[in-house]
Amino acid sequence: MLIDNIHLPKIIDGLANFDGRKRRYVPYPSELKDDSPKKYDIQLLADLQTEWDFLQRTHPGNIRFTKSFDKYYEQVLWPSNRTFLVIPSPVSFADELWLLQSQELDQFQRDFNNKLKPLSNEGFDKFQVVVQDKISKAYKTTKKLTQAWQTVSQFIDYQNQHYMLAKHYYPKVVAPQPTKFNPLIINNDWVKNGKSLVKIIRVAQTHWNQTANYSQDQILGWLIFSGIVYGGINEIQMLQGWLTSLLAKKHQPFIKERIIISPCFVQKGFGNEREEESDKLYNTKQIVVDVVSQCWLMRYHKNSSQTDINHIIDKLSADKIELYLTTVLSDLIKPLNIKPLSFSKFLYYASYHWEMLDGADIDHASVGILRGMHNTAGLSTQDFDNFLNQKYQHKVEHYNLEHILALSISKSSIAQKDTTNISTKKIEVRKSDLIMSLTKDFKIDKKYAKKKSNSNPYTIIERVQKRYKQYDDLSEKILLDWVLSLLNRKESKSLSNESILKYIRTIGYEWLYFTTAQPLDIWSEEEFEELYEDILEYKAVVRNNTDIGYSANLLKSMHNFAKSKYNLPSVNFQQSKNGRRVRAELISPQAYQTIITQILSSVDILEREIFALLFILVYRTGMRKKELLGLKYNDIEGLKTAVPSVIIRPNSYRPTKTQSSIRRVPLFAFLKPNELNFFINFVQSNIGDSSNKFIFTLSSDQRPIDDHVPLQLLKRVLKDISVDDNVATHTFHGFRHTAVSNLSLALLGHPDLVKALTDYDEKDILRIKKGLLGEHINAQDRWYALSGIMGHLSPERSFEYYNHFATLMATYALSVVDIGLPKQTLCNITEFPPRRIEDNADITANGIVSIPSMRTLLFKNIIEGKRKSPKFTIENCDKRFLLSTNTPATDELFGRYGLNRVQLLLQTYDKEMPLSKAAQLANISIHDANILIERASEVAAITTKRGKPRFVKLSDSNNSVLSPLNIQYQSDLRLLSLLLSNAYRLREKSGADWTWFIEICSQKLSSSRAYLPFRKGDEKELQRFIDIAKKLLPLKRWLMSSNEALLMKNMSPNDYQDIKQQSNDSIEAIHIGIASRDPRDQTNKWQYSPLLRFFVHMMLITDERLVINDSQTQSLLNKRTQCFTKID
Repeated sequence: MLIDNIHLPKIIDGLANFDGRKRRYVPYPSELKDDSPKKYDIQLLADLQTEWDFLQRTHPGNIRFTKSFDKYYEQVLWPSNRTFLVIPSPVSFADELWLLQSQELDQFQRDFNNKLKPLSNEGFDKFQVVVQDKISKAYKTTKKLTQAWQTVSQFIDYQNQHYMLAKHYYPKVVAPQPTKFNPLIINNDWVKNGKSLVKIIRVAQTHWNQTANYSQDQILGWLIFSGIVYGGINEIQMLQGWLTSLLAKKHQPFIKERIIISPCFVQKGFGNEREEESDKLYNTKQIVVDVVSQCWLMRYHKNSSQTDINHIIDKLSADKIELYLTTVLSDLIKPLNIKPLSFSKFLYYASYHWEMLDGADIDHASVGILRGMHNTAGLSTQDFDNFLNQKYQHKVEHYNLEHILALSISKSSIAQKDTTNISTKKIEVRKSDLIMSLTKDFKIDKKYAKKKSNSNPYTIIERVQKRYKQYDDLSEKILLDWVLSLLNRKESKSLSNESILKYIRTIGYEWLYFTTAQPLDIWSEEEFEELYEDILEYKAVVRNNTDIGYSANLLKSMHNFAKSKYNLPSVNFQQSKNGRRVRAELISPQAYQTIITQILSSVDILEREIFALLFILVYRTGMRKKELLGLKYNDIEGLKTAVPSVIIRPNSYRPTKTQSSIRRVPLFAFLKPNELNFFINFVQSNIGDSSNKFIFTLSSDQRPIDDHVPLQLLKRVLKDISVDDNVATHTFHGFRHTAVSNLSLALLGHPDLVKALTDYDEKDILRIKKGLLGEHINAQDRWYALSGIMGHLSPERSFEYYNHFATLMATYALSVVDIGLPKQTLCNITEFPPRRIEDNADITANGIVSIPSMRTLLFKNIIEGKRKSPKFTIENCDKRFLLSTNTPATDELFGRYGLNRVQLLLQTYDKEMPLSKAAQLANISIHDANILIERASEVAAITTKRGKPRFVKLSDSNNSVLSPLNIQYQSDLRLLSLLLSNAYRLREKSGADWTWFIEICSQKLSSSRAYLPFRKGDEKELQRFIDIAKKLLPLKRWLMSSNEALLMKNMSPNDYQDIKQQSNDSIEAIHIGIASRDPRDQTNKWQYSPLLRFFVHMMLITDERLVINDSQTQSLLNKRTQCFTKID
């Protein structure tokens, strides 16, 4: 039949043939001759085609979804090599012949359409089920599973490309994701072994109650036992460090009569310190000692000499600790025929007991930390002491901003020449193309090497050098130079081209992904360390690379090469073959407050607020430096409703590192109330009429401040605020560590701990929880929410690198549990007389002592020379407002709405929008909007002596508008925030001066001049004006111009010497206003800023205490009202 002559394309063409007897596609034997991965792919494709054809017959879809197949149809009906000959025949024969041919064509059309019909939705669903079942049974290893699903995707893509119209493509078949292993899920023996452990604990408690005499080794055994089952020290290396610190009396007093230690112990594969000579890693954690362990510790030190203790510490090891524990337990459980647990199981199942203690409120992630399932690092002993106790003091100092802005990183002339402005050049080639190009070069070289031909025009080195001319970004140059250096290593014959290509593929993609268009030539050490952390996390989480140590060594090799050629800073790689070292750093609340105070008092008035805001945001939110500097005003949401958030997203200044970096940060939740007001006031004062501009710019620039500036300023500030030459050393990235740790405390920490280590109060904690978690603040996704808000790919990243309070939080949570033991038991352990326990503890009627009630007694006996729990500087932290926004009370219209919202109301009303809609757009109540529009109309009606509007300009229809004249320059906007803050203060403290100042400004300013003229005889008014003006802005921000004689007469050399002066003999009066540099003049000549006129205009509108009075106001107002009446 004709249908048999048509062969529609199939993906298995040339690879397999349909076997009619087996009713399936069978691969050709020649394709299966070798045991290669291709063999499995061909077999899978044959099976997929068999299932597809079967389902296509049983579940046909709509043929209209397929592409046109006319070419196959025409090949059969009208072959080009066939000639038709006309044969005379009877009419009846021709009719019969035509009838048969018509029937055959119809049958062909039906068969052809059936072959073309796609799978229906039901058929495709069944195909997916069959495929998933087949793959799950036939392929077991991860590698084969991945390859199988790639083959399935290839099969579906083939069907879409050859048969389906684009809008009817079959969907991608998504491979089922393997269930993540949860290490906190209890195993099958959890209950059985947990009950065995509880039985052992009960036996031990009975023994304590019946025994008063113990040897020193037995006391050590019971001390270890208590630390495991009551203190949660369930990881052997941490347990060894814990015991060593207690025996060496390295405990310190902590809040609420707690005792804390900071053990430093060897930890395999992870730590916050590295021993350079042996490359051994040490970790330090802050641990609160449980009360039962304190009882045994006190007993041990009563009868031990320092020599004995030193001898024990010298011989202490994991095996020795196990021996102490098993010895005391075996003597008890053997006679009772209780099966002992191994030491490792005893540690593993101990949480079965302490998680169930009364008052134990500890989340599963914290349980995993105490059991050693999650890596985390605390502060070193010295750093933690500095965090709690270091003093800071504000110093009166004026900073030369030029010194802060100057780049202090020295560059060689060659490197500087190569790298200058590279990051700003246009990148014409997609970054992954470089790796593809290099791979192609290596393969071509290998191809010619196999042929052993002399026709190869280029060597591999010459090919890479050609790429060097094509790619001009600094990150690409570094990679290419490193590759060339590897190729030029003649002495290392063991380094083959295959190895070099493997190096490139291992780190090349991620290196370019994270560093393209970045100013690497001015990056600091901490920025490179953060970069390599992000690359390795990306490879571990996204790429599922298990051996990131290999990648770390390659990155280290490339960086060391770039250090010598491009003068990059030295970097202490945290990842090595022996493990990962993390930087543990926290900024205390008192350090933060003093830093902000120092910036606000020492930096130039035009720039101080942006730098203060920069450090406020990084301390509270933990945003990365690039994310902060790249913020634009249009990245802010919720400003109108006073609940602002910022959106971190890529823009022209900085890309985002990963998809998880794109996120919303709720500033309304993270900032304290005074900081939030400061942020809102700053934005409203500086946004101007365009939101598409960067926030953190200098007043004279529109680009973000340079990367090095925040760290430069931080170093200067820390030097000035440190006391007794004990200069604090912090990095800018340390603020991110602090934010993660503080927010962790706010989300899950005990309130006492939060109060002691942060400046958050109860309202702050609740606001943070709701802003981050929503209404369900006690859900189990708190750690995921925190990692998401930080832009981390996983919660493990937050724990390992940034949360330095994790162990402290977990052990503090266990310190509040209500443990009860009989009075006789405590007498036997502590050797306290019964009367002393009765006087210092709470005892129930049946003789059970609440051990937490003994905390004061234990504290006084263990902490020698201390009678009370210490009050840290943080605990006594002055809760004063750092930022004086002086926002007036909201029961007044004045200050109730930001100037931007009022201005938006006026602008939309000027566009003849109904007042109700304009008020809704500006988020202002209709009542207040009516008042504002009415007062704005009165201000617009104020005229000069010539009858022209004083504050506004006429529209095209010769009618005046309500909106004030705009401020043009960013430097003027920067002053507006300070001007408003001081105006609120002046208005409250001296209402008469405030009213007089606004009135005289409204009489002398005009739309054509931004200064006040004072003529001869107005000396007293001028002097009063200046006296008030210096309360609003420093005198150096004011400009006075006149002829030389008047200036000499009216300018006192002592009182007003800071006012800028300009002499102009043509002026017969004294002109005074706010000074602003003219950016159009190359000599930076001073001019009068329109800021004063804008400020007075807005104050007249918003301050209901001010009476708007003008001789011509009323008549013009009535006329204007008739022209601008709008009906909603």
